Amino acid sequence: MIKLDSDAIGLIKDFESKTGAIVKDCIINGNEITFIVKEGDMGLAIGKKGAVVNKIKKDLDKEIHVYEHSEDPSKFIINVLFPVKVERVEIIGKEAKVYIDRLQRKRAIGKGGKKINTAKELALRHFGIENIVVE
Repeated sequence: MIKLDSDAIGLIKDFESKTGAIVKDCIINGNEITFIVKEGDMGLAIGKKGAVVNKIKKDLDKEIHVYEHSEDPSKFIINVLFPVKVERVEIIGKEAKVYIDRLQRKRAIGKGGKKINTAKELALRHFGIENIVVE
């Protein structure tokens, strides 16, 4: 069960009303907000040429990331690491090993580990996966 605070709930309501997409989760991390939308709702959330999400970014004056949910934990992790090209994901117990081309490792980890830490938090919240290792 995912617990959301009142700020996240307010952002979800606002995002859903502006996009028509159904939000399954929201993480607020400083100046960044990450939304997980229902599988199939990515187009609604982004809008034509990014118009919808860019308007929300401007309105909130925050960096917005939107990823599509999946019931398959491997596909979910791949979605959250997008646009990094993931070769494959192996889930062993409560750990996921993500195989990525060496040239894209930095991008998968993100500045100061932000991207991979968000992926880890989301994988834990949605699937109980406690760690993601980039190989």
